[in-house]
Amino acid sequence: MNTEKPKELIVLLHGILRSKTDMLMLKNVFQKNNYAVLNILYPSRKFELEDLRDFVHDKIMTCEDYHEDTVINFVTHSMGGLITRYYIAKYKPKNLGKVVMLGPPNTGSELADWLHDTKVIAPIFRTIFGPASDQLTTDYEHIDGDITYPLGIIAGNMSVNPLSPWLLEGEHDGIVPVERTKIEGMTDHIIMAATHSFMMFNGDVMAQALHFLQHSKFDHDANKTP
Repeated sequence: MNTEKPKELIVLLHGILRSKTDMLMLKNVFQKNNYAVLNILYPSRKFELEDLRDFVHDKIMTCEDYHEDTVINFVTHSMGGLITRYYIAKYKPKNLGKVVMLGPPNTGSELADWLHDTKVIAPIFRTIFGPASDQLTTDYEHIDGDITYPLGIIAGNMSVNPLSPWLLEGEHDGIVPVERTKIEGMTDHIIMAATHSFMMFNGDVMAQALHFLQHSKFDHDANKTP
């Protein structure tokens, strides 16, 4: 009789305008550490968060590594974090493990506000980013009080976006301010030298994500500058 404990499953969700290719390095790290990984490609530009949530659910339910007693974790980038919040709130996985979000716009971004409200740019913004673009603004009301699980958030504080100094206050990753990554109920939060668009390729970020999955906290000592 096989008594080997089944592997925990990590669901990877990329951000808007991105693809599962952006999460391949994370996938490799987690697989090397004995996790099963489901790296989902979802149509980020075609639907609102609620529809994307249901799309993700279908992918999980048909994953060969998912069973009724499987511990399921999530590691996400950007808007993937919002989809995960919506997913957990609706489907309430029986054996939910931990969630790690990289650069999540949990309370939106002033950059999205500017793109949404500037008359000349707004139609282009919606055409490129799709229906979910309206849900990335700072005044959009997401579900509230949904964080009842171990949640670690990694925020970047480096930018290559020339518009960000004019639109974003405080520390930010070029797209999302550090303060807007935070959410009530989170377990741990860490700020790292990373940009929004490339943090999922950052070795230190990947190490911190793994550390949270293993210990329910980040290694803050490792993140200190000598």
